[in-house]
Amino acid sequence: MKANTSQQKDLIAGIYHRIAGEYDERIPGFTALDATFSDTEISFVLDRVTADDEVLDIGCGTGRITIPVAHRAKAVTGFDLTEAMLEQAARKAAEANLDVRFEQGDMAALPFPDDSFDAVVSMLALMHVPPADHPRVFSEVRRVLRPGGRLIIGVKNSVFERFSSADRFATVDITDVENKELVFTGTREGDELRAPWHSFSPDDLKRLTAVAGLVPVSLRGNIPLSAWLADSVLETAEVAGAVRTLETLLGDLPPLNHLGYHLLMEAVKPAVHS
Repeated sequence: MKANTSQQKDLIAGIYHRIAGEYDERIPGFTALDATFSDTEISFVLDRVTADDEVLDIGCGTGRITIPVAHRAKAVTGFDLTEAMLEQAARKAAEANLDVRFEQGDMAALPFPDDSFDAVVSMLALMHVPPADHPRVFSEVRRVLRPGGRLIIGVKNSVFERFSSADRFATVDITDVENKELVFTGTREGDELRAPWHSFSPDDLKRLTAVAGLVPVSLRGNIPLSAWLADSVLETAEVAGAVRTLETLLGDLPPLNHLGYHLLMEAVKPAVHS
């Protein structure tokens, strides 16, 4: 029997409680392609965050994105479903002498006042949100954003999955495309853990932002060329460098951006006009 929304959230929280202490060993992976993926992702975020911004990172996990953003922004809040992941993030923030606020909760019911943040960031985490909650999450993001504020997200691309089930990032965590699950293999406990996982197409993102009242301004495909190439091809530094240069130049342009392994999107809350 298929789990309901509440059961799915409990399952996800339980899994991340169990792997919180090893999460940073699993992400961002170990290959040159993993590094390219992460560099593109973090650059996309940091290019859209300023020193005057108050930023909310939803589904922040152990602070993989929160910590770099905190080095740049005026103030940062990390928000996650799982307390154990937040404890890891808080430890890293303290070690870096960063003043970051962390709160636990459900991103479908954000515990923040209207117009609280200049930017809301979410990398990878939206894919664990049950589909029934997607419209509510985007609506909540719009609510807590100030006019002119930005939503900056990264999600797995379902268009890529129509052609390939290959894992191109952090392959110790395997995307089971057919069953819509993320499989955590080789855990310290020795168990294989399965969490619900929902990818998005460019059209999905356009629809969700439009319904919430947000305006998409940028869509980038993450590794839109190298995701389709064999690892053996990318082992040559000259080839990998040329592919990376092309991806940097063309990653924002359709149709190439629609073919990325993941999608990176920025959407804006319209300014209020008197």
